[in-house]
Amino acid sequence: MVTVGVLALQGGVKEHLQLLDTIGVAGVPVKTQSELSTIDGLIIPGGESTTIAKLLTEFQLQEKVQSLINSGIPVLGTCAGLILLSKEIDSEPGYFDALSCSVERNAYGSQLASGEAAVRYDDKIEENAAFIRAPRIVQLVDSTPIAWVGDEIVAIKQGNVIGASYHPELTNSTKLHRKLIELIKAD
Repeated sequence: MVTVGVLALQGGVKEHLQLLDTIGVAGVPVKTQSELSTIDGLIIPGGESTTIAKLLTEFQLQEKVQSLINSGIPVLGTCAGLILLSKEIDSEPGYFDALSCSVERNAYGSQLASGEAAVRYDDKIEENAAFIRAPRIVQLVDSTPIAWVGDEIVAIKQGNVIGASYHPELTNSTKLHRKLIELIKAD
């Protein structure tokens, strides 16, 4: 059975765990190095990217997560997770440098401007997803677009890593989680 860890430092942990349960996948909250050693895939949830980065350092998890990413474990980062996985954030060096892209924080507006939009995937399936102070993907290098809102790229994939500007867990949008499971099973 596949086990997906959800980084449980801050953000939408419970919602990701519930969504994994909905699609029949074992999800576990992870916040220690030993818990990270027991998973087949990892979700870095939305939340506050600066807070998550500080907690990764405080709990001494940055090196372990980086090692998992580098070893090829499938990873999904949503909203703040995308920010942490990107090579460049607001023209500054990124945190994990796992996605060859540049992102701009809060590019779609403040908390008050948050809302839902129809996301179209590369296989033409559409799902509604929540955009809450979402980052915009402003430049791609080696990452491949996998989802759009209109002509705007809102999710990308590079190797074992998927990053999305939005919160699929808040609207029960299962497509990204299913893509993560496909990566795990292909591994």
